[in-house]
Amino acid sequence: MVSDFLVAHPDNPFFQLSHDEWDTAVKKHPELLEDDGTQYIERSASGSIQVGYGGYFDNDTIISQFTRLFKMLSFKKAYANHKFHIIVDNARTHSAKHYSVEDFGMKPGTRCPVEQIFYRDKDGEEQSVDCFFTTGKNKGQSKGLLVLAKELGINVPSNVRLPELKQLLNTHDAFKNVSYLLMIVIHLTIDVAIYYVCS
Repeated sequence: MVSDFLVAHPDNPFFQLSHDEWDTAVKKHPELLEDDGTQYIERSASGSIQVGYGGYFDNDTIISQFTRLFKMLSFKKAYANHKFHIIVDNARTHSAKHYSVEDFGMKPGTRCPVEQIFYRDKDGEEQSVDCFFTTGKNKGQSKGLLVLAKELGINVPSNVRLPELKQLLNTHDAFKNVSYLLMIVIHLTIDVAIYYVCS
């Protein structure tokens, strides 16, 4: 199995860094040298897996491959001063939500799938909120949707019920339909637009 990135740029139809670009990239991201089970083409994010020998392009592998690409993009000198537009098929691997209000409990100490929520506000600025208390008597416990809503500046009625709270949170940028790939882009603070097409 092979997973590759085609590039609409005259430099090369396939993404790959030069030796100098690669050396600079691994100084900032030494984890690019780590073996994650995918056989990458040298200095690229194009990879292959030999099916039947313990490997397969599952969700985690695809996300790792895109993370690798996103870490390398800014080091490609031919792409300087370019905005990146990435088109991927609409597979669940790429388009699935990183988290949903359905994954959280309402009150402190209830279920919580992530340590932090990263999102971009209406001005395009990266924001984050901790999902667990870091101080006080509840330190280490999850905050729950009620506390998260208040920290996100949502006006919550005092007698709010869980379905209404979920509706309020779903209107906030932190809980909009954000894919795994977009979450990586936000976390790495790179300027990439991602488009999904049906295949």
